[in-house]
Amino acid sequence: MKKIVLLLASLLTLFGMVACTSTSTMDDSARKKQAAVNKAFDQVYSTHESSLVLEGAKYYQVKKGDTLTSITKKFYAGHDANGYYFPLIMLASHNVVSDPELITPGMRLTIPDFEKNINDKSKSQQFSAYFRDLTEVYKQKDTPAAADILPHLFEIADQLAAQAQ
Repeated sequence: MKKIVLLLASLLTLFGMVACTSTSTMDDSARKKQAAVNKAFDQVYSTHESSLVLEGAKYYQVKKGDTLTSITKKFYAGHDANGYYFPLIMLASHNVVSDPELITPGMRLTIPDFEKNINDKSKSQQFSAYFRDLTEVYKQKDTPAAADILPHLFEIADQLAAQAQ
């Protein structure tokens, strides 16, 4: 019995070493880059979370096939036909996920009230700064979605700055 346990332990150790060495350097590099991006997102969220009004917020559990854009369109239908105000949801849900491209089924997202946040003239300048700070994080990402999202974040930041005046 002792020999079988030792044999199994040896096989598991060997399997673990093989599995670890089969991971490519590129995967490790991608993991490190994603960790840096997550850290940058978290820094932006912690800087701006005090601007957020959560009174009247709703909750949504992510389903298979959902994207933040589709969720945003659903909840902010009268305000955001393109779904680019998803950073508001990310700010409220940053304790669940850092990177908007990494939502998964089962996550419970907080959906802040659009009117109490984005359409509030007194908050426009604060959220303009938030969207502008997010552009710096999106410049670090090299995904097709990030390239598409970046100009929209700039546009929203500019619109919010103009709304504040």
